[in-house]
Amino acid sequence: MKFVAPLLAAMAAVLPVVLVFAHAEPTRVTPGDGAVLNEPPLEVVFEMSQEMARQDGQNDIDVLDAAGNEVTTIAAVIDNADRKRLSVALPSNLEPGEYTVEWKTLSAEDGDPDSGSTTFTYDPSAAADPGQEVLREDLLNPGGTETETAPPPAVIGSGGGGDKGVTWILVVAVGALMFVFGAGSSFFLVQRKA
Repeated sequence: MKFVAPLLAAMAAVLPVVLVFAHAEPTRVTPGDGAVLNEPPLEVVFEMSQEMARQDGQNDIDVLDAAGNEVTTIAAVIDNADRKRLSVALPSNLEPGEYTVEWKTLSAEDGDPDSGSTTFTYDPSAAADPGQEVLREDLLNPGGTETETAPPPAVIGSGGGGDKGVTWILVVAVGALMFVFGAGSSFFLVQRKA
């Protein structure tokens, strides 16, 4: 039983690295969640917490009317200049009513999928309300030192290789876990024979 403490310590050291990874979830949405609009929106735009992987069908926005019928006629697109931005155009003849916006993403940073929904109402006679546009402020400014007007930091050495959905950090974390389990198993077998 001498091996349990070192094995647990090694797992505790590696586990936080694996848990750091989050999904590509929305930080901001336009129109805001619960918004009441007097004019039909031209598009729905999500800003995500991570860049999204470019894989067919993995990142999408579907807008449904109150009866559950899809009103979007084209697929959502990831912005080429900002892969954290996902948008879909809405038809110009959008009828007044309540709408549900269903989104799904696939993170380019950790390969994890995520999904959810927001709502908005288009009612020309109602009092306008922008709704909740900022969904996760903690993910917008995780360091807490920059302001929204600050330019984004430069990415050094990104190499554009994020399309595979796996980062080098995840590879290192998985490798370290495999090493810990392999070393622990070997240690256990040696102790058992002795």
